[in-house]
Amino acid sequence: MTTTSRLLRATLATSLLAVSTLAVSTAGPAPVEARDDTPWTLPVTPPRCTTTQADSGDVAGCLMVFYNDPADTGWGQPPSPGVGEGWTWKGYWYNGSAALSEWEATQIATNTADVAGMSAGTLQTHAAAQPLFEGFLDEIQANGYDVHGAVGYSFRCTSGNGGWSCPSGESDDLSNHAWGLAIDMNAGTNPIRSYAGVDGATACQTPIQTDIPQWVVQTAERWGLYWGGYGWNSGCQSTSTQRSSVYRDPPHFEFRGTPEQARAIHEFNLGNDPRRRCFDTITDAGEPVERCNLTGIPEAGWRLPIDTDPPADAAAAMINLTAVLPAAAGHLTLEHCGPIEGHDTSTVNFGVGETAAAMAVVPLDDDGRFCVHRSTDVHSIVDVVGFLTESGERLWFDPSAPQRLLDTRRAETPTPVADQAAAVVPTDDTSARIANLTVVASEGPGHAQAAKCTAVNTTPFSNINYVEGTTRANMVLLDNDADGSCVWVHRATHVVVDELGRLLPDEGLGWRIEQPRRVLDTRRCRDNWCEGQPAGDRAFEVDLGLDAPAAAVTLTIDRVTAPGHAWIGGCDELTDGLPPTSNVNYVPGKAVANMAIVAPDDGKVCVYLHTAADVIIDVQAELVEDRSLGLRPIAPARVHDSRRHDATD
Repeated sequence: MTTTSRLLRATLATSLLAVSTLAVSTAGPAPVEARDDTPWTLPVTPPRCTTTQADSGDVAGCLMVFYNDPADTGWGQPPSPGVGEGWTWKGYWYNGSAALSEWEATQIATNTADVAGMSAGTLQTHAAAQPLFEGFLDEIQANGYDVHGAVGYSFRCTSGNGGWSCPSGESDDLSNHAWGLAIDMNAGTNPIRSYAGVDGATACQTPIQTDIPQWVVQTAERWGLYWGGYGWNSGCQSTSTQRSSVYRDPPHFEFRGTPEQARAIHEFNLGNDPRRRCFDTITDAGEPVERCNLTGIPEAGWRLPIDTDPPADAAAAMINLTAVLPAAAGHLTLEHCGPIEGHDTSTVNFGVGETAAAMAVVPLDDDGRFCVHRSTDVHSIVDVVGFLTESGERLWFDPSAPQRLLDTRRAETPTPVADQAAAVVPTDDTSARIANLTVVASEGPGHAQAAKCTAVNTTPFSNINYVEGTTRANMVLLDNDADGSCVWVHRATHVVVDELGRLLPDEGLGWRIEQPRRVLDTRRCRDNWCEGQPAGDRAFEVDLGLDAPAAAVTLTIDRVTAPGHAWIGGCDELTDGLPPTSNVNYVPGKAVANMAIVAPDDGKVCVYLHTAADVIIDVQAELVEDRSLGLRPIAPARVHDSRRHDATD
């Protein structure tokens, strides 16, 4: 795809998603509560929409019929079929021909999420009309009409222009399918055919074969779509309209308005749909934009600002970031909310439908905010566990070699922590710790909290989310007091806790905060790595490019070949080439990330892999001798949950 193509596609997508002001009324597309599912076998056409109706977007009860040639009304000029090189007829369409590469790249969009039960990547329509077709299909499926399948973009001619292939034809011979401005739905139960009058009656009195009820057609009209079941050449205005024959095309729905009218219809329906949810977002240019959709899930590319309500002098927050209900595999990135040119790091990686979490340290702007960018449609949750401040009662980090504090598998009688129960983490003093928490052999889906024993299961927050049989790890701030610290679990699981260092009031390291930067990605050949995927059962050295005594990093494992675990730390901590603990547990088919605090030697650390995998390392912050910026722990507080708090009615 060319740069121009990408810019046009991005412009089309932005114009349809960035909704600043929407008219809201009570006449929205609510679920059909008392619908009549009888097939509409004697359809008659409603009046045509006026320009005023079409421009307003409120087109319920009228027909959008404003052109015969889409090229004349802003939908682009496609190549003429068969003219020039690069055409391949595939029995039904020219789709995918080399001659169509630019047309398909700039004009045609593919669904990125399920539409009416059809999986992502199966329905292609024009990018600027995509919300109309997908909105229509989703709505009728939700209201009880079973969509068996639909075909949209099909680069071919109409059958009345010398056949569907029409080689060496003109672009005005093309079907609206060639623009992606039509779909055919449930063709098997809605045959295309001509109907003649019987015994002297008009053809408009001849019942047609269809399984489509009237309410489905009326829903299509509210989305601006013309139904081919009305027939071509004006159809039937009533059952007494005199027609000797009517050519009916009941699986066919098409849009016959301008791109501007498509946008108006989409915005009107979105603004009046009770399922509509809106989010405050920040563009890559740093501008605030309200974006709305019907899924209620923030979409790929959206940056959501997170207000942490920090102390006045907070420079950064220590948080737990969780991804929930992703539509596809992807990642979340923490970043500032100002103008940004790329999203080059990741904090949480996840698979389809997987809930995943990772701890992070993120800088705050003058308004106490940061932004969460998503690579795919996914919910995000942020729990704050502390702030990095220049005043107040702060703690300094004293790193140590990993020390195992708890492993319920190694007890005299190995017993997992029971459902809705907590395990005490044994410590020799009341100092808070930075630790790595791992859940192993979980007995069902659930989540775990690490906190003071008096605080667990009292507020909504989580450190790890898990499913049955999994092993998951995440770094935690293990707060402590006279009653000790605990790990509470929602569903029974074994628990492992490894101390990485202590938080002390009078000694230790302070923090130097910076925007995350990528220092290693073995998936790509760069100056510091060009050896392909690292092998398993070995450690290799990585230069972090810093002179600080310690650093907070995100370790991500990708392209896994077999189940295993990874560790990152000082090379002198290895014993016979083996690490004392692990930071990340992984399985094939999933990328997984975890935060770690490492103590480099001359800027270098070692990474151990149990089995072959790719390794990505992002430096989040440095721990330095200067103790001007210290950690102020707080009781874990949920400051963001896109499933609940950020959406507005």
